[in-house]
Amino acid sequence: MSQSLQIIITLKKTLKAKGIKYTDVAKHLCMSESSIKRQFTQGDISLSRLERICDLLSMDITDLLELVQLETMQIEQLSIQQERKIVSNPKLMLVTVLVLNNLTFEEIFEIYSFELPELIKMLLQLEKLNLIQLKPDNKIKPLISRTFEWQKNGPIQCYFETHIQDDFFACQFDKPGEIRVVINGMISPQSTQTMHKKIKQLSKNFNDFAYKDQNKNLEHRHGCTLVLALRPWELPEFGKYRREKNTKIFR
Repeated sequence: MSQSLQIIITLKKTLKAKGIKYTDVAKHLCMSESSIKRQFTQGDISLSRLERICDLLSMDITDLLELVQLETMQIEQLSIQQERKIVSNPKLMLVTVLVLNNLTFEEIFEIYSFELPELIKMLLQLEKLNLIQLKPDNKIKPLISRTFEWQKNGPIQCYFETHIQDDFFACQFDKPGEIRVVINGMISPQSTQTMHKKIKQLSKNFNDFAYKDQNKNLEHRHGCTLVLALRPWELPEFGKYRREKNTKIFR
């Protein structure tokens, strides 16, 4: 990928993250929205216009170039061994989740009971794993891509699944911010596949909101967990009354 294209891609992501639309850019540059869209599509933005768009974002071109550099070095996944290292230490696991949710050093230290050297030591461990960069004055820069995923059925995924079974569902889901929907019905395999696609899209929407909200003040963000599941299943209490010849195989 060319550097100019990478700059445009990073610029578009930054605008989206800050909730700034093409109409806002067009108004700021005194141009039509169609012209702005065309320039972004063609990757043809002059340096002077790039500077003015950065002004709209309250940043310098050097800040944008630094974001571009981070984009090119972001990681998609850790190894099984690296995940095991994180899971082996509950405090390290906690700090990992917090920095990946863009909490600052000061916010972590204020909210959680870490000793200063202890917190710095754990952040240095995450830096060794290439999850973050620890900059002067303890500024934390996450290095994961937007498509970062934990290893499927790996140590961290298993860790969360265990706690989801034990803790997440030990709740009536009747307080503010809580919702539980349980639906039962008989649908075809084709409809099931359609539902899979819609669930994956909802998962993507959740990640998009998390990315968009990452720069909001911490007091306006809450750690939320979305659990979606769909499978051919009936209550074991019902299943035991089935005649063996009527047992269906999903296909």
